[in-house]
Order: sequence, then C-alpha cells, then structure tokens
Amino acid sequence: MAAPWTGGAQVRIKGTLHGQDTVNVLNFATNVSISDAGDAQTLLEALLVAVIACIIDALLPAVTSDWTLQGVDGRFIYNGGVGAVGTDPVDGTLVDGPQPGEAGACSVSFASALVAIRTGQAGRSGRGKMFLPPPGEANTTNSAMDSTSVTAFQAFITCMVQKFIGGSATEDWRLGVLSQKLLAGSPTNFNTAFHEASSMSVKSDLAVLTRRKKGHGR
Repeated sequence: MAAPWTGGAQVRIKGTLHGQDTVNVLNFATNVSISDAGDAQTLLEALLVAVIACIIDALLPAVTSDWTLQGVDGRFIYNGGVGAVGTDPVDGTLVDGPQPGEAGACSVSFASALVAIRTGQAGRSGRGKMFLPPPGEANTTNSAMDSTSVTAFQAFITCMVQKFIGGSATEDWRLGVLSQKLLAGSPTNFNTAFHEASSMSVKSDLAVLTRRKKGHGR
C-alpha cells in the first residue's frame, strides 16, 4: 500500500499499572475503498480485532502481571474526503474482559519497554516510539531486560509486522508514524504527515516514561 490513503485511524491500547493509566497510541492508514460509513465501520472493526489478537497472544506474555489490559479503541482521523465516517471512538471487544500481563511483578510504574518504529524517512518525522509496559522485575538486571523478555516482546513485534508492515502484510491497514508537525492540525495533510512503517525493534535497555510515575497520570 502507498499514499494517497483513503483513510487514517488511531488505535489506543489502554491499561492500568499500579493505579496509573497507560495509553499507547498507534497510527494506521489504508487505501482500501471507503464509499460510506458502513465500509468505514467494517474496516475499523477489523483493525481492532487484529490488534487485540496480537496483544492477547503476544504482548500479555511479555509484560508484568501488575499491568492490566483494560480496553482497545479506535477512531478515524482521516477519511479521504468521503465525509463523516465515524470519528467517535469505537471500542474493540475483549472476549474475556480486562486481562493482566503474564510476567512477574514489577516495582515501578514508570519503567517501560521501548519499541522503535522506523519508516525509512529521515528526521524525527519519520521515527516513532512505543513505551510498552515493562517485563517482570525478575527479568531485569542493571536496568535491562533479559533475553527471555526480549524474545517475548519480539513475538509481539513479529505479530504486528506480519499483519501491518510490508507488501506481505495480511491486513488492510498499514502501521506508520504520524508527524504532528506535518499534520499541522489539519486532517487534509494526512497523506504528507503519515509515513508507512518499514520495521519495528525492541530495545533491551528499559526506558523511563515520567508521566506514568505514580500520581502523575498516564
């Protein structure tokens, strides 16, 4: 797939860790034909199903049991001129309700597993990051994840790549990086601001996300 895109969407992965909300925002684009609101709804629901499957099957085994997946939602942020096609968030279905991670407990809420998203575009506008919940305390030494955790997070990356990155991706959406600078507050700039992802990688060193510090927010 490539621009011009027919639609752009944002998906939020919502969870809690030590009483703090965690929200990860992922950006996607599609060039599948969208002729009306029904087409848009079907596409968005399919996107949520695919993302949720990667979370349940691959992300939960990697992250601390102190983190609980509370929900996933998505909304269109660009509709390619079709008109209003559902800008309100649509909730994905968690068949078994909220679910905790499967790794051990962790001691702090602000440690994160850092996943880099690359697009092949130069500059900050072509790079993205995901600050995922951390692994368990027993899987960290000297502020770094052990090989078991790296492998577990890589399984989540592999799932996302297979579905949303490259010519052999199985879904009708492509993961990417949305530059707020290039978007400039106007959805009409989506084709310029969205860069399709070419790769994802997890860093073994843990990252810090200060706003997830207990009492600070998400």
